[in-house]
Amino acid sequence: MGQLVSLSDWAAGPNGFKNPPGMAALHRIAKTKQTYPPAVKQGRRWVVDEEAKFIGMVGRVEISNHLPPNARSLVEKALNGCKTP
Repeated sequence: MGQLVSLSDWAAGPNGFKNPPGMAALHRIAKTKQTYPPAVKQGRRWVVDEEAKFIGMVGRVEISNHLPPNARSLVEKALNGCKTP
């Protein structure tokens, strides 16, 4: 395990991306655990192991049961994609 670095430093490094995404996208990647090992929040900033790999979305995202049925189906379509007839 290497040392912990900021998300922007990791994304610009050799294990990150060729064209690093914006900070909002990096925060979403960290929050949804799309790196291995996953990013850790230290105070107000996200840090990740400098040797971490981007793995993307591996599992299903849990959707709140408190949403109305119409909103729930919309969220499911947004996350899983929808097939057009």
